[in-house]
Amino acid sequence: MNFQTDTSRTQIQNAVKDFVKGEFKKDVLEPLMASCAFPEKIWKKACDLGFVGIHFPESASGQGLGRVENALVVEGLCRGDASVGMCLAKAGEGADLILRFGSDIQKETWLPQVAEGEILSCFAVAEPGSGMDFTRIRTTAIRTGDEWVISGEKSLVINAGPMAGMYLVLCRTDPDADTPKTGLSVILVEADRAGITISETEKKLKLGGRLLWVNDVGFHDVRVPLDNLIGKEDQGLSQTLALMRETRVVSAAQLVGMAQGAFERAFGYVKQREQFGRKIIDFQITRQKIADMATAIEGARLLTYQAAQHLDQGAVTEKYSTMAKLAATRAALEVCDEAVQLFGGYGYIEEYEVEHFFRDVRFLATFDGTSMDQKNILAAELVKTGVG
Repeated sequence: MNFQTDTSRTQIQNAVKDFVKGEFKKDVLEPLMASCAFPEKIWKKACDLGFVGIHFPESASGQGLGRVENALVVEGLCRGDASVGMCLAKAGEGADLILRFGSDIQKETWLPQVAEGEILSCFAVAEPGSGMDFTRIRTTAIRTGDEWVISGEKSLVINAGPMAGMYLVLCRTDPDADTPKTGLSVILVEADRAGITISETEKKLKLGGRLLWVNDVGFHDVRVPLDNLIGKEDQGLSQTLALMRETRVVSAAQLVGMAQGAFERAFGYVKQREQFGRKIIDFQITRQKIADMATAIEGARLLTYQAAQHLDQGAVTEKYSTMAKLAATRAALEVCDEAVQLFGGYGYIEEYEVEHFFRDVRFLATFDGTSMDQKNILAAELVKTGVG
């Protein structure tokens, strides 16, 4: 498959490159990195240019494009800078639940706010002590009159901070359901509702993803209208799994971009740096490393675009999105590790950037589903559908 021949897609890539060149400047990024601050101004400019929610319909302030175009944008942003690119890629975290399953009113109300940079959205799933084990979801939503009353704790919620406008919360709405995986629903909770508490997790220095707000959130008898239910009651698990198929592709695009960014910095360095009277690039072992890095990135990139295209075509399968995330994780970890080594001692110094590409890749590789998780999901899919 050739994903690069479409003129409109090339224009998108060029627009992202121009944006990165103009906005991701060293004197702007260094203070953000030093203070671990969310890149608010860059985020708003990215929204102004239509990079956030590019696949939303035009009626929701999007551009009506597809997941392939979204992957191109995300890759380009993370190629420019891993940390800032990750923040922009995750600005609409969980909003695709509204896009796919929400009511017309929910779409009209919330999607434009995400695309226009008025709010960040949050998907609250994981819980303390159980993580992403859907059989142990303890957060409850009890129907009381014309309201849901939500109580529970959610952990490591991306974007949970002062700019969050809504939480999409996976809740147990039927405690008497036949199995622990049923009786789950997704409910939209406005961020200004009484009874919401946010931890100060973001003040703890993280290995990677340092510019993101990642907090634990408590819901203490939070009341929302019954109309805040996303889609149908007791469909929360299937909705969440559908969303995860999409987020895996977005994660893969981020990882490909980060790998490419680290590769380009390392490649530029070995072309200039001399050892023993020769450019590092002239050593055979260096050239072999460069060849392996380029090959790994391109393979992961093609799998990612293929997975995005399958989503655009309406395919319902775990196979391609899981393969993409698995391949992109492997490529990004290997490439960033090699990039640090090619820089030698300088690879550990912030000034040379590859160290924070390495850290952010490690964060994303784990945070959005470990490779062990992806292998288990993929194997189960192959057992079910066959390998042909």
